[in-house]
Amino acid sequence: MPAIDYSAHLASTLTPAPAAAGGAAGNATTADAASKPAFSFADFLDIINPLQHFPVISTLYRHLTGDTIGVPEKIAGDTLYGGFVGLIASLGDTLFQDLTGKDIGDTVYAFLTGSGDKPSTAVAAAPTATPASVTPASAISLNTPDMTSLLSVIERQGIDADTTQRALSAYARAGAAN
Repeated sequence: MPAIDYSAHLASTLTPAPAAAGGAAGNATTADAASKPAFSFADFLDIINPLQHFPVISTLYRHLTGDTIGVPEKIAGDTLYGGFVGLIASLGDTLFQDLTGKDIGDTVYAFLTGSGDKPSTAVAAAPTATPASVTPASAISLNTPDMTSLLSVIERQGIDADTTQRALSAYARAGAAN
């Protein structure tokens, strides 16, 4: 029986794929992604590191060290340490992260520390001049249940007074149109 040479297959799996030609300038992100091996020793360490997989401890570990873990490594390690329950929990957490942008541990951490109150993306500043079409706040009736609800949502979000005025004016115009 002839011997099978796996070295060529192993070498092709561990070597980076050639970057696609994207013009003279090229894309640094594409080049970085293409130059990274599919699976590295650091990924293996993420799988076997118990600090990356135990609930609560993993969230604290990642926040204290700034370490990250990829989805396949997270699922493999959670399955390694948690068995079938770990697999199901990891898949659920991955789905939650795809839907919300944060995993369950990061969501709880943000809730407990209050760090989730700040917007995570930068927002362009609105012009400071108030357009003539904005209804003055004094002309808007704030005693309706809808307006009270709107104001409470605006206050919880920490929106500035100018934006609040614009929102109230838009809401009043929409109500007058109906």
